[in-house]
Amino acid sequence: MNNYLRKYRERKYFMRIILSINLLIISVMLASLLSAFLYSKKISLDSQQEANEKVLSQINYNISYMNDTVKNFAISMFYDTDMAHLLFSGEQDTFEDTDRINKLSKTIAYNSFIHSIVFYNSKRNMFFTSGDDAITSSTSNLMNQIGEFLSGGKPIYKMQMMPLRYVPDLKHPERSQQVFSLFLYDSLDAYTKKESALIINVKPEWLFEKLELMNRQSSNRSNRIFVLDQNKEMYSPDVQNSQDLGDLKEQVYQQIASSGRQVSQFTYIANGEKQIVNYIVNRSVNWVIVDVEPYVGVLAAVDKLKVVFVTVAAICLVLAVVASLIISNRLYSPINVLLKQTKRLPGGEQDRMNEGDEISYISHSYNHLIEKLMSEQTKHDSNEAIVRSYYLRKLVTDSRSFTSEELAECVQGGYMNINLEKESILGILKFDRYQDLKEGRFGVDMNLLTFAVSNIIREFVTDELRGDVVDIRGEHLVLIFEAGTRPKESYSAIMKLLQQAQQVIGDYYHITFTVALGEVASHYHELTDRYEKALDYHLYKMNFGHNSVITPEMVRSNLANPKAHIPLELERKFAEAIKASHPDSVFQELEHLHRLIAGMSSDAVVQSVIQLGILIKQTVREINQNKLSPLLIDLRSIDRLIFEKETLDEIFAEFGAILSAIFEDQKRGTETKDHFIIDTIKDVIQANYSDPNLSLQEIADMLRMSSAYVGRIFKKQETVSVADYINEIRLLKSVMLLENNNLPVNEISEKVGFSSPSYFFKLFKKRFGTTPKEYRIKKSLSL
Repeated sequence: MNNYLRKYRERKYFMRIILSINLLIISVMLASLLSAFLYSKKISLDSQQEANEKVLSQINYNISYMNDTVKNFAISMFYDTDMAHLLFSGEQDTFEDTDRINKLSKTIAYNSFIHSIVFYNSKRNMFFTSGDDAITSSTSNLMNQIGEFLSGGKPIYKMQMMPLRYVPDLKHPERSQQVFSLFLYDSLDAYTKKESALIINVKPEWLFEKLELMNRQSSNRSNRIFVLDQNKEMYSPDVQNSQDLGDLKEQVYQQIASSGRQVSQFTYIANGEKQIVNYIVNRSVNWVIVDVEPYVGVLAAVDKLKVVFVTVAAICLVLAVVASLIISNRLYSPINVLLKQTKRLPGGEQDRMNEGDEISYISHSYNHLIEKLMSEQTKHDSNEAIVRSYYLRKLVTDSRSFTSEELAECVQGGYMNINLEKESILGILKFDRYQDLKEGRFGVDMNLLTFAVSNIIREFVTDELRGDVVDIRGEHLVLIFEAGTRPKESYSAIMKLLQQAQQVIGDYYHITFTVALGEVASHYHELTDRYEKALDYHLYKMNFGHNSVITPEMVRSNLANPKAHIPLELERKFAEAIKASHPDSVFQELEHLHRLIAGMSSDAVVQSVIQLGILIKQTVREINQNKLSPLLIDLRSIDRLIFEKETLDEIFAEFGAILSAIFEDQKRGTETKDHFIIDTIKDVIQANYSDPNLSLQEIADMLRMSSAYVGRIFKKQETVSVADYINEIRLLKSVMLLENNNLPVNEISEKVGFSSPSYFFKLFKKRFGTTPKEYRIKKSLSL
């Protein structure tokens, strides 16, 4: 009995899990259905609004078109010279007036949309009418209403159609009709009884037929289209009063005022039912076209969709419960078998009692076994790694004492991926800017970085070559490759693979490294010698730059180069170019020195760079000895270059920056000196312009400089010669004297330093376009 209850509890727990998952899926589905329903509701409303706006826009266009047509017709009638007699003539001519009215009747007969035309002559206080019989019928009140507009009883909107409802036969007041009336008169202001007016009455059938057609689209009485005129009065073929719509008119105008939109939609409650109201404003006649339709009718299809959604959700829920029962029973069978297997483990039954369910118990048992397995594997791998590291470090650093027994141990343990009995190539890999990496300036863990780079290089190498990477726990990694039968081709293949690894590591870790390959080792006893030689070759990173792969062939010419220092002739030319402040020559010589030093041996490179730094410092000191204001250059930065930079490219870039700073400082000093001289020359001219003998030579003598130098720098800065500047100052001074006193012109000429009045007149007319006398007269007249 206990076993039965236990099995029931276990399956019940498992069923609850499956059912919970299915319920979660159902919940997501219900949320999706609800979102789809709400979205379909929004789509339905948006689609209906778009359709309504298209209809309203068409009606709006028709209204604007008819208003423009009637307006143009009214203007042509108003300015017709023949018809003007009916409007403005104060003399009565019965025969002519009758003829004009008959002519007017013919005009109306040709225009099917014209109901009638009324001319009001203010001088005679008479109406002349033509058109529909209702306009002249004694039982019609149409003329009474027109008279009420003209007398000021109702506002007139000039050149805009205004709806007007009248009773054609007063015996049947229930049979009312409508016309659209357009008033035209001369005044731009409000109409007064003193001026004549033309009234065109238009038949509204074309518009009402359009509204009637739209209203018939729905059998619901509350679905309708109507217009609100300038006076907020409602007009429609089937709307005789607006009581059933409550305060809809006010709601429409409030919506227009609050939203500021000419076309919009809002909801409205009429007689307890929700309505959708669409409107559009016609600015040409200041009408508002309104469409009102029931909210329920628009969302009828969406409500049907809601029933479908609910039905689908209910069916899915029932199916989920049934599926949960079936799936849980089927899935529990293999779990039950696995549970029986785990109970066979030592202490399994006791652990089973401590766990809440069978899944937790199986997971606990599995994790326990994995922990034991990983513990044993870690111990084994740790010991293997220690032994492997020992043999490989000894092979690289002390290969001559590496015995055949140790070699056999390496082969047996699989510590090396290459055959050490064959020829091999050994290389050194060092990270560029290692000190910055080690100090953590780039946020890099060196142990993890070394491990990652080792693995990446192994992957690239083992695809095409046999090789391995040895971490001797220093500042570099050791690479060992099989040389093969053709060493030259092996070097090319190794370089290609290492360059690919450099690209990948640079992309992933944003670091670079340089590799130096040694000579081919014919026996593994030669590996230590090749290791030391590769370390020497790695020094040529200064020559070849970061991210290089250096081979013995690449450094062979450097080793054979006998030059160990910079020639004295090059030193002299370089220093003279700096002193002469010729940047182009200096940078040309600097590039020459760069190429020269790059071809030297590693020891000669260091010595030559130090020599070049000393040369630059000595040259700057010599320049400062002969200058009033010394160059502000930090010479100590030159001493740090050899210790802080790893490549010649970096060092010579710093040399270039230092030389650019020197030239910039020299330029500023020269410009400051020139500006000082220019200001002094101007001061001398301002103080001595009245001296007829003032000239370039006299100014140069005062400054104790050559006249050619003074004239050159003045024209360079001011773009005019000293003589022209003196004449300009004299002419400006003469203008001041001409404007402010009555001295004779010849006396003014002499006073400002011109020895010849004719020369003064010539320069003055050339400068100001007039003679001195004319200039004085014009100035006095302008005052």
